[in-house]
Amino acid sequence: MNENWDFIRFKKEFYQLTGLDLGRYKDRQMERRIGQLIDREGYEGLCSFFNDLKVNDDLLHKFYNYLTINTSVFFRDSKIYDYLQDKAIPDLLNSFKHLNVWSMGCSHGEEPYSIALILDRYSALQRADIMASDIDDKALEMAREAKYAPNQLEKVPPDILKKAFTQQNGYYYLAAEYKKAVTYKKHNLLGSIYGNISLMHLVLCRNVFIYFKVDVQEWIVEQVSSLIHPGGYFIIGCAEFINKPERFKLERLIPSIYKKTG
Repeated sequence: MNENWDFIRFKKEFYQLTGLDLGRYKDRQMERRIGQLIDREGYEGLCSFFNDLKVNDDLLHKFYNYLTINTSVFFRDSKIYDYLQDKAIPDLLNSFKHLNVWSMGCSHGEEPYSIALILDRYSALQRADIMASDIDDKALEMAREAKYAPNQLEKVPPDILKKAFTQQNGYYYLAAEYKKAVTYKKHNLLGSIYGNISLMHLVLCRNVFIYFKVDVQEWIVEQVSSLIHPGGYFIIGCAEFINKPERFKLERLIPSIYKKTG
C-alpha cells in the first residue's frame, strides 16, 4: 500500500469523498491533529487511514468529532444559557409572534433541545421552528434518537430533568414533544445552503468556526448574519470572537452574544 501521501493529497481525496474542504481549516493545527489521530488508531499513514474512512462510517464519525473536539452536554456554558433564558428569548418572544431558530454544528442534539426546553418554560414551544444541522450523518441519527448518558445532563435543572426525560437502563430519553420540536438537516458549514434558509431570529454557531482560517471565519459570519432578522441574536462560542461586528450589522452585547442591528 502506498503510504507516501502528503497532507495536500489527503485533503484533496477527503474533499472528493465528503465535500468538506479541509484546506479551509487552519493547516498546521489540522495536520497535527490528524497525525495524532492516525498514530492513536494505529495506521501506517494518511493513505491507509483514508481507505478506512471510505468504508467505515464509525471511523468517519469519530473523525468528524475529532476535527471539532465535540463536547456535547445540555446547557453548556451557563452564562450563555442564563442570558438566553433571562433576556434574549423573552426579548424575542415579546418582539416576534413566531421564531426561527438554527443550531449549527448541533452534534448529538443537546444544544437545540436545550433551546426547546427553555422555550417550553415560557409555554412557547409551539411558537418556534427549530432547525439543527451537522455534517455528520451519525451525529444527526443520534440527535434524533435523543438518548443521553447522565453526565450529559448534569446542568439540566432538576424540574426540567423530571419533566422532560425518562430514565431507562442507565440512559435518559427525551420526551417526544421536544424531539418533534427540532428538525434535523445535514449541512456543510462551508456549503451553499445559506441562500435557501428563511430569516432566523436566533442562530447558534458555537465552537465551530474557530477551527477555520480567519478569512473563512469571516465568510461564515457574513453568511449567517445576512440570514438573521433585525433584532435577532447570533450566539458563538466562548473562545470565538467577531472582529468589528458592525461590519456585519451585529452589536456585541456580552462575550459570545451578538444582536442584529439592521
